[in-house]
Amino acid sequence: MVRDMRKYACIILLFVLFFAGQSSGQVSALEINPLREKMFTPYLATRHGGAEGLAKFKEENRYLYLKELWYFTESFFVQRNQFSSGIELNEEIIDITRFEANRKPHEDVYLQLPGFKDALVLKAADKLLYKPDYH
Repeated sequence: MVRDMRKYACIILLFVLFFAGQSSGQVSALEINPLREKMFTPYLATRHGGAEGLAKFKEENRYLYLKELWYFTESFFVQRNQFSSGIELNEEIIDITRFEANRKPHEDVYLQLPGFKDALVLKAADKLLYKPDYH
């Protein structure tokens, strides 16, 4: 009986260690540049009831916070000088949820925003690590 208990304890320990490693690997894949975090935090705050709500959300749901932050910072990029005229597109003004209806399942989408010489590129849905339900 003691031998069986040790066996089960070892199995449980291996199981826990495996999933702890999986989780930490996912979190490291979601590391965000602090400058980009600062740029896009206002959009997250809007979704979570302001700065105080976001702070509470971040404290209580660290992994989900990182996933949402990844969505706001990494689910798109700006392709510079795609068009012959216009001004440079400041990424900081992009609330990506506004453009979500344009995202395609298997291909990147290049959007021309009026007045800008740069294209907003939405990564294909199958390239996203996370996409929140609230958009």
